[in-house]
Amino acid sequence: MKLINYKIKNKSENKLGLIENNSVVDLLRLSKHLDIAVPKTIDELLSSSHLGLENIHRTLKKADKLNVNKEDYIIPKAKLTYSPLIKKPGKILCVGMNYVNHIIERGGDVPISPIFFNKFPNTLAAHKQEIVLQANAKKVDYEGELVIVIGKQINNVNEKKAEDAIFGYTIGNDVSDRVFQYESSQWLIGKSMDDFAPIGPSIVTKDSIDSVQDLSIQTRLNGKVVQDSSTKEMLFDVNKIVSYASQYMTLMPGDLIFTGTPKGVILEQPKEKQKWLKTNDKVDISIESLGTLSNVFV
Repeated sequence: MKLINYKIKNKSENKLGLIENNSVVDLLRLSKHLDIAVPKTIDELLSSSHLGLENIHRTLKKADKLNVNKEDYIIPKAKLTYSPLIKKPGKILCVGMNYVNHIIERGGDVPISPIFFNKFPNTLAAHKQEIVLQANAKKVDYEGELVIVIGKQINNVNEKKAEDAIFGYTIGNDVSDRVFQYESSQWLIGKSMDDFAPIGPSIVTKDSIDSVQDLSIQTRLNGKVVQDSSTKEMLFDVNKIVSYASQYMTLMPGDLIFTGTPKGVILEQPKEKQKWLKTNDKVDISIESLGTLSNVFV
C-alpha cells in the first residue's frame, strides 16, 4: 500500500491519499461514501497504525465487494500538490557510512556499528517541492537513501521486535552542504538547512515489499545516472539500525531514519570535477518498489 499526504491546490488542508496505478485516490471521500472512518493524514494514521490500516483495508475490500469504481475518486494531477509525508516527526535520524563502496570512495574506515547523526523537522520537504538554495549555501550535494518510517513506540529491543516496529519505507535525499558539514566535528549545520530532507513520494507499507534488503537504488542528476546501487550493499540492515538506535533512545511513531547513501555523490569526485548543485538542477531518486522522489533546486 502506498500512502501520501496531499493538498488540493489553493487549499491548506492536508489529506490522506492512496496511490493506485500511478493515480491518487481520494481515500477520505471513498471511505466516507462507504461509511468507514479512516485517518485524515499519515500523522494521524501513525498515532494508531493498526486500527488505521485495518479501516483502510476494510474500505478497499468493501469498495471491491460493491464494485465501486475507484476511477470516480481519482484526484486530477493538475489539482494535486504533494505535502511532506510526516508533518512533525519527533526524530530524524540518519546513518552515515553505511555502504562499503561509499566508504571506499571517501577513503574512510569501515565502522563496526551504525554511525548516527540527525536532522531537524525544518529540513523536511515533499515530492516535487522546489528546494531553495540559501544565499549562504556553498557546496550542496545530493544523497539518495532508503528511509525507515517507525510505526510503534519501542525502547531497547532486539532485531525481531525492531522489524515489528517498522511501519514502512520511503525515499529520501539527505541534502548536504559539504562546507558547513565539516566546519566542526559535528555534521549538524551542513545537514540541517531548510528543506534539506525531501522525502516521498509515498510511504510504502512494509507488507508491500518482498525484500527491503534487495532493492535497486538509483539517483539521476538532470537525467544522468550518478548513483546506481542496491540496498543489499548496506553494511547494517534496517532491523539492525532500528534495534541499535533503540538501545539509546525511545523511538516513536512517525520517527524517520535515513539509512545511508551509496557511492556516487559529488564529494567523492576529484576536486577539479566537483560540480555542486545549482539553480535549476533536478535530482530524481528511484528505489525499486517505492517509486521516484523528484525535486528541483532553485
